[in-house]
Amino acid sequence: MSKHTSSNLRIKRKYLLWLKDAKGLSEASIDKAAAAISVYEKFLDRKDFRAFHSERARAFKRYLSSRKHERTGADLSQSSINGILRELKSFYSWLADQPGYKSKVTHSDAAYLTPDRKSETARRGSLWKPHPSLEQVRYLLHSMPMGTVIERRDRALIAFLFLTASREGAAISLRIGHVDLLNACVQFDGRTANIKFGKTFITGFFPVGEPVEQIVRDWINELKTVHLFSASDPLFPKTKIGIGKTRRFEAMGITREPWANPSPAAQIFKQAFTDAGLPPFSPHRIRNTIAELAKDHCRTPEDYTAWSQNMGHDDPLTTIHSYGSVAQGRQVELFKKYRERGPLDDEK
Repeated sequence: MSKHTSSNLRIKRKYLLWLKDAKGLSEASIDKAAAAISVYEKFLDRKDFRAFHSERARAFKRYLSSRKHERTGADLSQSSINGILRELKSFYSWLADQPGYKSKVTHSDAAYLTPDRKSETARRGSLWKPHPSLEQVRYLLHSMPMGTVIERRDRALIAFLFLTASREGAAISLRIGHVDLLNACVQFDGRTANIKFGKTFITGFFPVGEPVEQIVRDWINELKTVHLFSASDPLFPKTKIGIGKTRRFEAMGITREPWANPSPAAQIFKQAFTDAGLPPFSPHRIRNTIAELAKDHCRTPEDYTAWSQNMGHDDPLTTIHSYGSVAQGRQVELFKKYRERGPLDDEK
């Protein structure tokens, strides 16, 4: 290992520890920072982190623009490029204050890693995002197979996401005891489950229909009575893999262990929509569906506040800004009504 490589490893490790212990970031956020720095290390080709200046920052931007996605082979999206630049800029801003680096790295040079303003503005925009309708989700759940325990688990997972608007990462970390069927609510406990920002809050079941709620109730009843799961067992256990009759690895039921990460849950969600002949929505888009549903139920500021809190938001504006944008077609339709209504002064 070269001297430069070892010094890079040491300072990178120090930075990641700082993110964890001083900034309190989650493992996912730290992994994201580490991945961005690794991309830059590949660009450096074993050069020292100290060898940094404005021209190198500009060259790295050009390098990112020419890179391909490792899995798909497509060009890196602008959002991916900007994410890498933001993480690297934070790293070099931190380096500029570190002994042995602050004489080589300046904050003004680190600023050259800033993503361009136009693409950042587009990223922060709140344009309407395609998401499943209430009818599409109900159709999907009705059409999903239920012959095996894995198929019933997958169906219950999608029903649960729709019923609670939870993120898939949070849902797969829950235990049966987190769900209170008597009071129709879920305790998202940031101390024992993987909740964004480690928050703790209660979510009442959203009014998406009794059939959806019954799917979740039936699943929990099956876990308790058929598989003899207890309150401390995972709500959505991972698949048990073993050698089947064909002497090949295959699914053989469920285990008492939770999934290690949300990727399988996201894949199940997208595949279910595809199998039903629907667009392969991301599970996160269900939060847009639920935010849109608020328009049918909320009439007062208290209603909107309660709905927002039920989604885990501290401020109703977060719900509206992030998930409540109006589709362009609906926006045009509304303004057509406004024009037909005429100026409010004419109504007096």
